[in-house]
Amino acid sequence: MSDYLLGLNYGHDATVVLMKDGEIVEAMMEERVTRVKKYIGFPHEALAYLKKKYNIDNFKYVFTDGMDLGVHIINTKQDVIDYRNRPSQNKWFMRAVIAWIPFSDTLYKIKGIFNAWRISLKGTVKMTKDFLEREFPGAEIVNTPHHLSHSWASIPFIDDLSKKRLILILDGEGDTFCGSINIFENGDIKVLHQFPRENSLGLLYASFVDLLGMSRNEHEFKVMGLAPYAKASSGEKVYEKLKEILWFDEETMQLVSKIDMRRATPYLIANDFHQHRFDSLAYGIQKLTEEIIKDLARASIKKYNCADVVIGGGVFMNVKANQYLSEMPEVKSLTVTPSCGDESIAIG
Repeated sequence: MSDYLLGLNYGHDATVVLMKDGEIVEAMMEERVTRVKKYIGFPHEALAYLKKKYNIDNFKYVFTDGMDLGVHIINTKQDVIDYRNRPSQNKWFMRAVIAWIPFSDTLYKIKGIFNAWRISLKGTVKMTKDFLEREFPGAEIVNTPHHLSHSWASIPFIDDLSKKRLILILDGEGDTFCGSINIFENGDIKVLHQFPRENSLGLLYASFVDLLGMSRNEHEFKVMGLAPYAKASSGEKVYEKLKEILWFDEETMQLVSKIDMRRATPYLIANDFHQHRFDSLAYGIQKLTEEIIKDLARASIKKYNCADVVIGGGVFMNVKANQYLSEMPEVKSLTVTPSCGDESIAIG
């Protein structure tokens, strides 16, 4: 059935989306079939389910997320997993020592260059490409940049496609970026600005999840829910320290950070953030998130003269920040992409 198109996310929150004649037929996360929460890998079972249900043998087009060096087929099961091994909770404190070393940021960047070279040497990008070609023989495989996928994923939920829209994307990271500012107009999306992942608000928030002893990419909602329980006087102390680390620059239209956010957890430990109460930590990072989102929206609306805002990416799973965004007088309308983490980029 060549008139079926497939959208595919084979990273964390692996998902397949089946489309026909421009309409979404069905979306299925791998975790729904395997019962493995937050499944990371290729959605074998979800794909098999949709093929069987709709009697599909092949696809004309298969759209996948961008080829970030972090995600590859590297194990014997020909699955796709996260190549960047995240240290376990007890190792974060050991790695905190690195944050005290002079020029540690430079050393970290050099290490990243060698890691990228090692990945390239193993040929894992080619392995991913070869695997997809075997999985979908005869199909044209189209790789869409990660944040552009997030942007397009919002389009089916816009009520009036004839109107100009400002699309704001924020997440942890993908294809070396952590967000973007875009304009949707005349049926197309124009990317105006992209934010390097080193300045990621999402990664900083995840580091507070680490600091509080929970699991990143899963328990961020608990931090958001914990924030209101702190005393403002103590929570503000954390916020004041944080806004010196990460902020939005209206002149450059960029997120700017003091450190590389990929190593924010050991930095926070090395700089005694763990000495603050747990609820004060939650207050501080939650307020920083709300303020940066408001600054980003306010500056973007002013610069591009568009008050109809659309949001996507994992950071905007933060419903409290979204509430404050919707209440801003500058915002005329707000469209929130449903479940706007990586599970929905298969739509884009």
